[in-house]
Formats: sequence, structure tokens, C-alpha cells
Amino acid sequence: METVEIQVVLTDAAVADILDAVTNTSAQVLARDPDAIYATLKQRRAALGGMLELARRLNAHRLVRALEVHADALTRQIQAL
Repeated sequence: METVEIQVVLTDAAVADILDAVTNTSAQVLARDPDAIYATLKQRRAALGGMLELARRLNAHRLVRALEVHADALTRQIQAL
């Protein structure tokens, strides 16, 4: 099987839209179960790890940075609990 490298070009607007969707999803997931904030934050942080890995494989550097910032914010929330 031949491996083909995928080239993805994301505009600033696309990165902003993706990050907006990710942060909105995070907020919605947290709002669904306010009694399990710690577990929910941990699950969301793990999901972001997968998104980061995909963005890195696609060489989408701007998206990687934006996702890292959101992941760091979730990590700080986890540590504050």
C-alpha cells in the first residue's frame, strides 16, 4: 500500500471556525453534567489530544497552536479543582 501525504491549507477563518466549534462543544459538554466537572474536563482534554495529533499529522500548524491554547486552558481548569 502506498502512503500519500495529505496537504491541508487552512485559512485563518477556518482555524477560527474550528476553534469556535471546539470551545462551544467543550462548554456544552460541561453544562450537561455540572456535577462531574473534573471527569468531564479530563475527557474533553483527552479528546483534544486526539484532535491535536490529527492537526499535527496534517501539518496544520495554526490549528495545532489554537488547540494547544484550548488544551492548556482545560488543564488549568483541571488543576484548579
